[in-house]
Amino acid sequence: MTEPVVDLRARYEELVGFFGGKSVRNGRFGQYEVVIVHVPRRGTFMLSGVRIVQLADASGVDVGWPVRIVWKGFSPIKAQEGEEQKSMKVYEMFIAEGDPLSQGELPMVNP
Repeated sequence: MTEPVVDLRARYEELVGFFGGKSVRNGRFGQYEVVIVHVPRRGTFMLSGVRIVQLADASGVDVGWPVRIVWKGFSPIKAQEGEEQKSMKVYEMFIAEGDPLSQGELPMVNP
């Protein structure tokens, strides 16, 4: 029996698939946005973090377009005196040329 992997970043350094849009989720500290990526034969992944959401917004990518997202690790954020050290998730996002899938061809993701 294999041990479960808690964090997908431990298994996948990059995701190559189709952009599935963004979704708002409820977390321990309130609402946050995730980027959805549909990867053929691997499943649907939701990536959180300010950087990936900003990259998706800035790129103007539409649902269904082929994308490659590379996990680059964590970058420390300078903490003010007395604050706990924080870090930011760092990704790179590439939009491939090619034919996008229609929304009907992508799997459904429950909100």
